[in-house]
Amino acid sequence: MMPRILVDTWFWVALNWERDQDHDLAVLANDELLDQDYVYVTTNFILAEAYTLLRRWAGPERAIAFGREIRAAVQAEAMELVYVTPEMESEAWTVFELYSDVRDLSYVDCTTFVAMQEAGLFEALTNDEHFSMVGFAIQP
Repeated sequence: MMPRILVDTWFWVALNWERDQDHDLAVLANDELLDQDYVYVTTNFILAEAYTLLRRWAGPERAIAFGREIRAAVQAEAMELVYVTPEMESEAWTVFELYSDVRDLSYVDCTTFVAMQEAGLFEALTNDEHFSMVGFAIQP
């Protein structure tokens, strides 16, 4: 069975925007993980964030090209796209309330934690320390 890793917004943006301060790190991590046959898993909420940020920072052309690449990869079953369900959102709200003391924890992160748990994922490709705070391993 091939290893699977959750891909967070940070990685998608850094990989797809050459001016991002972490672009080179993302390219290196991408090459290493693909060499190890990792399967990328992401959510529709993560993609919504990534499309929006890429459109704002890299321009609509880059955001649209990225969206097309994602759609092609999902259709070819080269990556997994998890759709956040109403039940998952309900659970995410509980997580959001539970961590009320963590001011910069996003709602999207909470939906991602639930999606990871449901998908049996233990590792995320992110620079967001909130993932390790709730018990997930992070790369790079």
